[in-house]
Amino acid sequence: MAAPPFSAGGQLIAHTMLPSGLSLSGDVTAAEDMTIYGKVDGRVTLPEHDLTVASTAAIKGRIVARSVVVSGHVEGNILAEDRIHLRAGASVRGHLTTSNIVLEDGATFTGTVDPDRNESAMRIARYRERQAG
Repeated sequence: MAAPPFSAGGQLIAHTMLPSGLSLSGDVTAAEDMTIYGKVDGRVTLPEHDLTVASTAAIKGRIVARSVVVSGHVEGNILAEDRIHLRAGASVRGHLTTSNIVLEDGATFTGTVDPDRNESAMRIARYRERQAG
């Protein structure tokens, strides 16, 4: 479901929300920022945009986004060009590829972090996105 655009610095920004009652099995691709409140079993791909995983959300699959903020549960690899932010209460299990990571007290993370392959990994993700689209 698409939320109405909101203003950021005078510019209208489109934002997609997947509600808490939604359970989706399959891949999600968006050309705008997204907040997920429900459950997704599949890839979430928005390499040019920001993803927020709300405290009610659970994602099982690979995530590719410009930046990712996690308050809920993620089981899978996360690739973010700008940064990954794990908030208090977040639970993440997987491989993180990003040049900037924030891990708040109370967040749970099991996995590995690779800050060095971020740029090349994003190029590959964008290439695969274009080939699939």
